[in-house]
Amino acid sequence: MSPSIIQQSFAKLYGIPSWHVRQGYGSFLTFEFGTPRQEIEPVINRDPNREGSRPTRMVVIRGDWHLWIYCCGWRITQDGSVLATFESSRESIAAACGALDGQALSEFTFEPERGESIFRFDLGGKLTTAPYDDDLLEQWMLYCPDSNILTYRSDGAFSHGRGDTKHGDEEFSKIDATS
Repeated sequence: MSPSIIQQSFAKLYGIPSWHVRQGYGSFLTFEFGTPRQEIEPVINRDPNREGSRPTRMVVIRGDWHLWIYCCGWRITQDGSVLATFESSRESIAAACGALDGQALSEFTFEPERGESIFRFDLGGKLTTAPYDDDLLEQWMLYCPDSNILTYRSDGAFSHGRGDTKHGDEEFSKIDATS
């Protein structure tokens, strides 16, 4: 994979305001970009062995682009001041997400030798990600409108491929950020 795939993917996001920036499970963060669309998951049937169980269906609103900050250390700053980190309280993280909500991505850079990435926003916001331990983990995934997923791992390697690829079957490549 060439660095141009990475830069091309993010260049398509430049100038598009983020929305529904939220903390998910643990310290996971999600960002939506672009036109909202409704995603309807298949019905999960009730468990006949569990009293009160009923069929359920998940409905979510996602953007054309969905950025999922996953297993990593991260820091959100605004105009140079730290608003929250992955270890902050849920209240601080919610406030930091609120500060990034509506800001448009203006620049993306990465430092593969350190496993870091930096997302800069037009109104002074910045999200920095880095490994938080020695485990080899996906730090973030960018779900693209063409059904491809760009994934960045803690060792500075990237994967780019179809979203229907089985987890663990992705091909990761180290990329030189300067080429």
